[in-house]
Amino acid sequence: MSDKKIIIFSIILSFLLIGGGWYYSARTDNGSSASPGPRASINISEPGILIGDPNAPVLMEEYTSFLCPACARFALTTLPQIKNDYIKNGKVKMMIYVYPPYEPGQAALCALEQNKFAEYHDYLFDHQTQITGGDNLKDMAINAGLDSGQFNVCYDSDKYADKVAKWYEEGNSRGVDATPTFFIDGQKLIGAQPYNDFKKIIDEKLDQTQ
Repeated sequence: MSDKKIIIFSIILSFLLIGGGWYYSARTDNGSSASPGPRASINISEPGILIGDPNAPVLMEEYTSFLCPACARFALTTLPQIKNDYIKNGKVKMMIYVYPPYEPGQAALCALEQNKFAEYHDYLFDHQTQITGGDNLKDMAINAGLDSGQFNVCYDSDKYADKVAKWYEEGNSRGVDATPTFFIDGQKLIGAQPYNDFKKIIDEKLDQTQ
């Protein structure tokens, strides 16, 4: 199957798996949906992509998709505020899991190999509507400042196929059926909610660590 056909098939699969979740996220932008229970007990065997100090007291996990408009809205507007206020100063560490389609998730891990995940993450979301196939992902890697030769070898190898599939399986076990979905020290928050919704939960969790 050609690379382009694989991407198209994955996009269709993604719509079937979590399309309803995108709709839900869009509808809840003006109000948060949070579950205040304890940290999920599911054992995560495939850690996501870590941002920030691994010793930070509060863990914020995100299940995202590079083709999800609500995810792009969070990534480009709210995440920079969270980084500035909580991640840079070592209060919060973030773990990102990429949901289907799988190819962009594999590409993100290839960017991580070059310590360029943040640059690639932001570029993909900023040019989301242009992602239609593997060639786009490779071109965007160049535009994001990655070494194209190293990136292409990594991407074409499918070395991370099992890892991104596991992210979806384990996310599904945690009840993730929408993107973006967050767990802030176990407390679930669905959708690209306003910054203050995240701030409220993060501050509460930080108070509990005192």
